[in-house]
Amino acid sequence: MSIHEAALILGREWESLRFYFESCGDIGNFNFEDIKNSGFLLRGEEGFISNVISMESKLPKYGYATPEALNVITVLATIAAKKLGLAGELDSAFGLGYASVRTGLLAHHSSDPKHVLFNKLFFPFGAVKYQWDLNAQLDVSLMKKKLEIVFDRFRGWQDNPQFYKDDLALFQNMAEAWKAWDEI
Repeated sequence: MSIHEAALILGREWESLRFYFESCGDIGNFNFEDIKNSGFLLRGEEGFISNVISMESKLPKYGYATPEALNVITVLATIAAKKLGLAGELDSAFGLGYASVRTGLLAHHSSDPKHVLFNKLFFPFGAVKYQWDLNAQLDVSLMKKKLEIVFDRFRGWQDNPQFYKDDLALFQNMAEAWKAWDEI
């Protein structure tokens, strides 16, 4: 598979992001240069293209529940979050959070509380064996609304870092309460 074919796949995935993120703002058209300039290509362009190719080959059997899809969608969603105005750690936390929700996989290398809060905000009552199955009856309007709510929260954290501290403290208090409840 060539870089051109990989770019077509990335363009398809970008359009999916654009569709789901539209209530957060317009991320614009796909531009491969955004990936090159993102800082994600630590292993070089070939490593990322390899992930795109592998993701595509595994789609028929595994859907998006692969580490390659998690990587590719994280990169694209982080770039999209930057285009929507998130910066610093917030854009990458939002990108990884979205990719986790989209693929049903967790990134074990991330212990960023913002990533955990993304999932908690998206799934306030938890998710059991969740996978974003595009072939199933998916409530698209609900998914878009949830993304909008999470994005607005992230933007609020960016505008006022105290909001993030307050949300983190609330989440930690709730986690402790549930832990105590489980012990009863």
